Amino acid sequence: MMRNKLLVITLGIILAVMSVIADYAYTQTVFEERISEHEKYEAINADPHMHYNGFTVEEFGAGYEKPSDVFGTVVLDVPLINQHPELPVGCEPVCAAAVLQYLGFETDKFDFTDNYLVWDDNFYYDDEMVSHGPDPRRVFAGNPYEWGYGCSAEVLADAMNRFFEKNDGSCTAYSIDSAINSADIEKFIDEGVPVIVWATIDMKAFNYRKPWEWIIDETGETYCWYSNSHTLVLCGYDNHCYHFMDPNDKDEITLYLKSSFLNRFEDNGFQAVAVKKDVPSQ
Repeated sequence: MMRNKLLVITLGIILAVMSVIADYAYTQTVFEERISEHEKYEAINADPHMHYNGFTVEEFGAGYEKPSDVFGTVVLDVPLINQHPELPVGCEPVCAAAVLQYLGFETDKFDFTDNYLVWDDNFYYDDEMVSHGPDPRRVFAGNPYEWGYGCSAEVLADAMNRFFEKNDGSCTAYSIDSAINSADIEKFIDEGVPVIVWATIDMKAFNYRKPWEWIIDETGETYCWYSNSHTLVLCGYDNHCYHFMDPNDKDEITLYLKSSFLNRFEDNGFQAVAVKKDVPSQ
């Protein structure tokens, strides 16, 4: 009987010690993660409590499945969709379709383009051979199946919200209203949230051409579209690169240097779209 009591006491002590060790290890891990995050924001002089459209990145991530970090690499399982050959200038709706599929909706690039994206290909020349056309901040400028330019983040977010309204999706797409710092870009991915971003083809410098200017009749302003502007889905990162679902004829997730993307992202006005799930607050 005494031996059994000693055995029970010994096992209890061992379990208590193991619990203390496990608790210490967990606490140390959390502490190191917080230090690492603090250093990441401090290095770029960014605010770790930044809000986008009134929400923190963590609030955007509510309801998303959180991905694993494998040796510093985090990648979301965003499906690959090629815009070619059917949608040669339709990178924006293709990216939207990829994100919607990632969210679990049954759609494709044709369904989204045909039923939710608003486009206007009414370009013309006046008597002085000056080009006139629609506002890409209100519609997709051109015909994504044939020729044209594209649209802004606001236009794509509106199209995605039309999809959610029709398909009973408890989600809202937001055109991000502030420049996302690089630390928050990675935090979006950590939260499981892919981000549709505007950059350039292969992250090359903007290609300016005079014929890509036109006058918007509603406002009278001259609008300039850069010919190699491009939209992608940012879906991962590692120590040196960001990972993208690039619809421009890429057959796998494409990596671009962080510095290259950040430059092109800034050139394009930090345009981005992210989807927030409508999760009841706890």
